[in-house]
Amino acid sequence: MAELLGTHRYQLDPKGRVSLPARFREAFADGAVLTLGQDGCLFCFPRAEWEARSEEVRRLPLSDPQGRAYARVFFGKAEAVELDAQGRLLIPQRLRAEVGIGREVVVLGVMDRMEIWDRDAHERYEQTHGGAYLAGTLQPGSR
Repeated sequence: MAELLGTHRYQLDPKGRVSLPARFREAFADGAVLTLGQDGCLFCFPRAEWEARSEEVRRLPLSDPQGRAYARVFFGKAEAVELDAQGRLLIPQRLRAEVGIGREVVVLGVMDRMEIWDRDAHERYEQTHGGAYLAGTLQPGSR
C-alpha cells in the first residue's frame, strides 16, 4: 500500500497538468485513477488501491438505491491517467470543472490516496475543520 502523506501547493500548467511530489511518483508509476471525491476535491488512487476500492463498491447490492447511486458517481466520474516523463498528472477539464479547480491547487496525501483541491476550497475546508481537530473535538465517525 502506498503511503501518501503531506500537503503540497502547486500551479497547474496551461494544459491542466500538476507536478506530483517526488515521493508520490513511485506510488503512481503503474498509473492512477482520478474520480470525483467528496467535500469538493478529486480523489486520485494508485492503480492497486483503485482495484481494492473498486471491489468494495462492486460488492454493494444492486438492489440498494444508495449503493447504485454511489457506484454511478464513483465509476461514472472516474478516468484512468498516467504520469508523464516529468512526473506530471493531467487533470481532465471535465473533472477540474466539477470541483472548481483553478490554477492554484493543493495536492494532499491521505495515506492510500491523493486528493487534489482548488487552493481556495482547501483553505476554506481547513478553516472549517482545522480548529476542531486541534481542539480534539473532531472525532472520526461522529456527525
